[in-house]
Amino acid sequence: KKSAELEKVYRQSVEQLETISGLSADEARERLVESVKEEAKTNAQSYINEIMEEAKMTANKEAKRIVVQSIQRVATETAIENAVTVFHIDSDEVKGRIIGREGRNIRALEAATGVEIVVDDTPEAIVLSGFDPVRREIARLSLHQLVADGRIHPARIEEVVSKVKKQIEEEIVETGKRTVIDLGIHGMHPELIRLIGKMKYRSSYGQNLLQHSRETANLCAIMAAELGLNPKKARRAGLLHDIGKVPDDEPELPHAMLGMKLAEKYKEKPDICNAIGSHHDEVEMTTLLAPIVQVCDAISGARPGA
Repeated sequence: KKSAELEKVYRQSVEQLETISGLSADEARERLVESVKEEAKTNAQSYINEIMEEAKMTANKEAKRIVVQSIQRVATETAIENAVTVFHIDSDEVKGRIIGREGRNIRALEAATGVEIVVDDTPEAIVLSGFDPVRREIARLSLHQLVADGRIHPARIEEVVSKVKKQIEEEIVETGKRTVIDLGIHGMHPELIRLIGKMKYRSSYGQNLLQHSRETANLCAIMAAELGLNPKKARRAGLLHDIGKVPDDEPELPHAMLGMKLAEKYKEKPDICNAIGSHHDEVEMTTLLAPIVQVCDAISGARPGA
């Protein structure tokens, strides 16, 4: 009986509230739920915004940390590029012998090496001028041997230059082999190894190209490891990224595109080829390796002393 009375009182109270508010109990409940939902949404959105802001700040900090740490962990050496090599001699009397009768010796030397030889009033020095550092080195070593030997005539010049060219070619291959061993890179085509060795004699924007490529390779490996990617692949891509600057012929292609074609020709993996081809945005980046190579190339090229 009591429970029936309580039920009756409860119903009367609900009816009175409905009359006062102009809402049924169900409508009131719905409104309350809606209001709670809206409040929860607002709170959640504000919470999400806070989390996103914090994540952005953290990501920014983390990215800076990785870049700075990568730079700090790579030892750097300053490299200077010249379009000339100065060859020092003991006395100016040697200059006459290098020029030869009616200039026949100097002409033979220039023809054999492809380098301009400037003999002027500079005391005890001869200037070897040319944009190809490999040819300048061949001319320098040839002159050194000819002067030391004392026999300077066109036939002897051709013989010495031919021998020195062979020596330099062997040294290029040896340098390439030593570089890949130093960096722990395996299974690379011999032709790519030879091109890596050729970088030793080339410069780019004031940096020795081999030094720059080694530095880029090490930076790539550090950054890839920090980001949880494969450091060995990154190191390989970093080393090969400028391979298009040392071709045997001079095709009309940007060096990044040419490097990609050389890497494809010698069976490098597609992600390595893409990283080489896209480091100056000439082809689209398709892997995470590509932006790492691009960034590390820029870090190495822009550092003080580069």
